[in-house]
Amino acid sequence: MQDRIDARLEAKAAAGPFARESTDAKRSDQPTPRSMAATEERLGEISPQSVDAARQAMARARAADSAGAKTACEQALADVQRALGRDK
Repeated sequence: MQDRIDARLEAKAAAGPFARESTDAKRSDQPTPRSMAATEERLGEISPQSVDAARQAMARARAADSAGAKTACEQALADVQRALGRDK
């Protein structure tokens, strides 16, 4: 699921405007999923509310998976997909 989420965010980023390269990028620091999400928020590609909702739902999904709660995990994953689908 994480790969599908990453692919969805990557597709949104590719379709959106470009941002200037950051100082960290010029120092060869690799971007993190969190830094990429922050940039996408800043550029208006995905709303802060959607990012927060997706992060919270992923945390719930991971916790449910660890607890062996399949139904709760699947519901949380559906919540992630809904959160990411808000900004089409």
